[in-house]
Amino acid sequence: MDYGIRSSTDPYQENVIMHYANGTEFEVPMKALDVFVMYNVRVCINYGCQLGASIVLLIILLLLTHSDKRKSSVFIVNGMALFFNCLRLLFQVIHFSTKFEEVYPYFSYDYSAVPASAYAISIAATVFQTLVVACIEASLVLQTNVVCSTVRRRYRHPLLGLSILVALFVIGFRCAWMVENSIAIIKVVYMESIWWIESATNVTLTVSICFFCVIFVTKLGFAIKQRRQLGVREFGPMRIIFIMGCQTMVVPAIFSITQYYIIVPELASNVLTLVAISLPLSSIWAGAALEQSRPPRSQDARRRNLWRVLAGGANSTLSPTTKDSPTDLTAIAAAQTLCYSDRTVNKGGSGSSRDTDAFYGIAVEHDISVDRVQRNHSLV
Repeated sequence: MDYGIRSSTDPYQENVIMHYANGTEFEVPMKALDVFVMYNVRVCINYGCQLGASIVLLIILLLLTHSDKRKSSVFIVNGMALFFNCLRLLFQVIHFSTKFEEVYPYFSYDYSAVPASAYAISIAATVFQTLVVACIEASLVLQTNVVCSTVRRRYRHPLLGLSILVALFVIGFRCAWMVENSIAIIKVVYMESIWWIESATNVTLTVSICFFCVIFVTKLGFAIKQRRQLGVREFGPMRIIFIMGCQTMVVPAIFSITQYYIIVPELASNVLTLVAISLPLSSIWAGAALEQSRPPRSQDARRRNLWRVLAGGANSTLSPTTKDSPTDLTAIAAAQTLCYSDRTVNKGGSGSSRDTDAFYGIAVEHDISVDRVQRNHSLV
């Protein structure tokens, strides 16, 4: 639509005139308004996606974990990391609906009309962010201790001590940033003088992720190599943890380094969510593969394992229990001697009849033969 004679003025570069509470005028560039609106929209989309992913993973973790494993320290720490991450993202999303993010307070620096609840929401988001970092570092230390449990004591103890020291450095810088950020929120001042603390916090977190990545992936890589030498080539829990370890460490490290070169709103926030999501995924996937490789104990146990139905399908839980034959054995089991003392069924009889020789000894299925001798006395 033509509104008349065109002028040389660029409407996208003009200024918007606003007034302070005392009537004094001040100008706000149109470009600044566009940046303000687009930043809020992009950040809210980012936080909303992270919040949805964290909630879904928390529900999956609760559903797919055995009741007897919910008391383990790794499950508790991973669950707390997801729970705190959900609360952190929720408070950060709510922050953009408070008066802090209205146009006039933002450009006039007049936050007198902002209620105390808005300050509490912003501070709570900062506190929960620190709790997420603490849970993530604790989970990484615990998993490093488990992975390196087979390492010699002379190497395991210094490695565990160094891991704890790295985790404490990250938590310490995050706590310092939490305190300074909360003070700046209460005083409503620009945080230019303390940006170095946030930068140091991000750097220590990146170094921590890379450090645990080297330990975690290297140790499991050697373990998988040893399993291959033994003839075990199945896609088992060790390989699953190896793959998820790469994802858990490498991808967040890339995101953490990229934020210094690419300007993306709250890219550092994605690092915490990626680690908090990836840590439970590795245990769920590895546990599913481990349980599917085991013979079912009983029908009642299979009914209680809801997560096995979701992970392996109905066939994995409803199939009848059968004896393992030599052709059904895995590679590592086939390489060993198969010994059994089960009561065998008569060839010419029914399933209820038993061979009397089956009560007297152990049959060894191998290239050699072992004579069976009847025991004349009790072993107890």
